Amino acid sequence: MVGDSINNTYCFVEFEDATEDSIFISKGRSTSDWSPRFEHGFSQIIDWFWKIDDFKNTSLSRSIFGSENIEIYGILVIGRDAFISDIDKARLEWRLNKVVVDSHKVICITFDQLARDTRDRLLLYQSIKPTQSQDKQDISTDESDRTSL
Repeated sequence: MVGDSINNTYCFVEFEDATEDSIFISKGRSTSDWSPRFEHGFSQIIDWFWKIDDFKNTSLSRSIFGSENIEIYGILVIGRDAFISDIDKARLEWRLNKVVVDSHKVICITFDQLARDTRDRLLLYQSIKPTQSQDKQDISTDESDRTSL
C-alpha cells in the first residue's frame, strides 16, 4: 500500500507474474478466458477493499488514517504486452475503464505499461529545471564570514 495522508488517498498494489498465461488462457475457443492468476490478483484487491470498508468506522482506523473518509484505489500489475492479442487488449482496457468495486477503481496494467509509465514520470521530472535561486547557491568557505556566538 502506498498513500498520501494529507489528501487521505491510498493505493493497494498487487503484483502477479508475467508469464504468457498470466492474464488470459486459451481454451481453443474464439474468446480467451481470464486466467486464474488474473482472477487471484483481482480478488486480492477486492479483499483489501472489503477489509478497509470493514475497518473504516473504528477508532483504530481513525487513528491510523486520521479520517473516516479515505479514497482508495487498486492496481493489479500482471503479464506482458507481447502475450496479449489485440482483442484481449481491448477486453483488458474495457475492464480497466468499466469495472469498479464498491465505487473504487481497480487499474489493471502489464509490467510493460508500468515500465513505460515509470519512464515517462522520470523524464518529466528530469525536464523540470531548477530555478535561478536554486541553481546559484553560494556557499561561503571564508572564515571571516562566520560569526561566533
